[in-house]
Amino acid sequence: MRSKSVLAAAFLALAAFIPARTAAQVVAGQTTITLPDTTEYSRTARRILEQERDRSAAIARRDTAWLANLYAPDFRGVVANGRRVDRDALFAIFSQDNPGARFTIDELEVRDLGPVVTVTGRLRSLGPGGEVAAESRYLHVYIRRELRWWIVAAEGTAVAAGG
Repeated sequence: MRSKSVLAAAFLALAAFIPARTAAQVVAGQTTITLPDTTEYSRTARRILEQERDRSAAIARRDTAWLANLYAPDFRGVVANGRRVDRDALFAIFSQDNPGARFTIDELEVRDLGPVVTVTGRLRSLGPGGEVAAESRYLHVYIRRELRWWIVAAEGTAVAAGG
């Protein structure tokens, strides 16, 4: 069983660097992510997509040490309820997540704009029966500093289910 998990993880890591022909679903932590067709994505955009998947898994593990290497120290954001947050406040929100919660991310798009990369997507929180309990759209802004890509800003907007 463990060898299958290792093989699946290796395949998913490799998939970030190989253009996909069609959308696929992967599970990262508590989140099922519908990956976009990356045929036209740059190598950087595919790398950012991999970081987004790893981010979901790190949130589920409550791995703030890993997340601190993704979210810039000067990170600022707005969560879906309109509250402004810095990195510490965001990590506090992540630590409050219910370990039984399940999410989906779809409508995922990565745009490589040179010195900046943006990620937009739709996040759905699922109820116990798999029904959509809440929905939001989000934007992550990455910039390259110190030889790595950092999330420097993020915004979430709550929307009506199906919106």
